[in-house]
Amino acid sequence: MYGEPAGCCGPVDTKAPISVTINPEARVNVARTATRVAPVAPGHWHPIDVTIVNDGYVTGQLVIESDPVPGVELDLPPHDLTGEHRQEGAIRVRFDSPTVVDVTLNFRALGALGGLANHSALHLLLRSQ
Repeated sequence: MYGEPAGCCGPVDTKAPISVTINPEARVNVARTATRVAPVAPGHWHPIDVTIVNDGYVTGQLVIESDPVPGVELDLPPHDLTGEHRQEGAIRVRFDSPTVVDVTLNFRALGALGGLANHSALHLLLRSQ
């Protein structure tokens, strides 16, 4: 499966639903891949894998932020960038009850504003049943 990051970089070979590419200027580009996020049962934490390709060999933190979403709990831990070219990470989600939500995730490296335009933001449609 290939995620096509917006902007600078080529496809990311991953089975994770989210791919992140960090270019040499530490700009972050995030994309959905062809891997679907499976529906989750309410009351249980569900991991969503993230593949990080660090073309800039940046060290520091990759931060993921989101506004609160009613009925959904998000676990968005910062990911420590080690300078390795490829790292695997994850976020987690837990629903209070069956619902469908659109979650906007913003990715930043080194405290920067992210990529150009909206390349560092991702809308993720999630469903619990």
